[in-house]
Amino acid sequence: MAAHKFDQIDLSHVYLDNINPRHNPIDNEPEIISYLIARELVKPLARDIAARGTLSPLERLALIPHPKVKGAFLSAEGNRRICALKLLSDPDKAPSESDRSLFRQLAQKLRPRISTVDAVIFSNRRDARQWLSLRHEGALGGVGTRTWRAHQKARFDRGAQEGERTNNPNAQASLLLEYGLARGLITQGEHDAISLTTLTRYLKSPVFRSALGLANNRDIQVMVPQNEFDRAAERFLKDAFEGDEESGVHSRTDKGQRETYAHRLREQGVAPTTRLGTAKLVNPRAPKIMLGAAGRADRGGRDPDKRRAVIPSDFSAPIREKVLRRVYRELRDLDAPRFSFAAAYLLRAFIEHTAMLFCKRHGLGHDDKLHVLLGRCAKQLGADSVSEGELKALRVMANDRDSRASPHTLGAWVHGSMIPTSAELNRCWESIAPSLKAMLDRLK
Repeated sequence: MAAHKFDQIDLSHVYLDNINPRHNPIDNEPEIISYLIARELVKPLARDIAARGTLSPLERLALIPHPKVKGAFLSAEGNRRICALKLLSDPDKAPSESDRSLFRQLAQKLRPRISTVDAVIFSNRRDARQWLSLRHEGALGGVGTRTWRAHQKARFDRGAQEGERTNNPNAQASLLLEYGLARGLITQGEHDAISLTTLTRYLKSPVFRSALGLANNRDIQVMVPQNEFDRAAERFLKDAFEGDEESGVHSRTDKGQRETYAHRLREQGVAPTTRLGTAKLVNPRAPKIMLGAAGRADRGGRDPDKRRAVIPSDFSAPIREKVLRRVYRELRDLDAPRFSFAAAYLLRAFIEHTAMLFCKRHGLGHDDKLHVLLGRCAKQLGADSVSEGELKALRVMANDRDSRASPHTLGAWVHGSMIPTSAELNRCWESIAPSLKAMLDRLK
């Protein structure tokens, strides 16, 4: 390991490095100062040092012995900081009168003057090099410095202490992401992939915040019941994860498109409909309303029979195949009470395409009648240790032609001999959804 030691060094004994990576080799210190002022934002740095009265205590300078001046050092790491300190100590080193005037004003604010610096001293440039690489060359596979991503910066800017405020524009979006993860509305992978700045664009819209049920543009205070807020927030976050034209939530939208998306949530019955008298901060750890034994309420707190869309907003599964994803989105968004015949077509298409893809992926043969494919799917899932409870509906579909979700019943709906109600479609979905999710999870 390279030898080094820690010490406090008088600023007057430290010289700027003339072969620093920030610039081509420069022969003398006045030219280095001129370059750093012009190109490397030394003025803002000096203003910050003058305002704080100190350098950052988290970072030491790295010095190496000067090759020509006995007892002196070169700044192998920290050239900008040394330059700022030298100008605050002696403003006449600045290259122009306007610069000298600025540094005189800043020097008046810096009391006491900084005359020594905390440093780590290396024997030579070669010994310092490995540590400079970790400091400046990015993550380096995890061993170097990792820059905070937008949601990490927003989380930091929210402040660790109660009551601390932030000017970070992504603060509310960051809170919503954390809420969605804690509430189980999204997975960790979805959380990490969602664009924070895209969420912020939507949350800046009062029209969209109203559709979601948010009371302000700062935190997660809502004017609606928490279960209704969860339903809308989950759809929004899932759409942001998909992040394309079809989902309606992506980075290329304008104000009108974002308001159209808000109206769509209302039209599809996803947006909250109950308004409370006062705003309240929602608790991400509060119990969620779950499906009861009698099937009277879903996670949104509603009777599944009265759900407008066949696929509820809390259903989540990875769907990458383009055709299947398109069918899924349209079935999820379609107003089934108004278009029950179209919803029946889409439901059968969704079940059939899922079964076909699953059989194809597992080499089970995918060119056969639907009830045969469903039987093969059930057998494969059973071999994959999927529970009998999740497979029961699938086995019934494959073997009982008169069951609610059998291919025979679905076919009768599609061919017009029976016209299903939206409640019947929803019940069909409720029975088959666990089996579909088990298949979809294995198509990733």
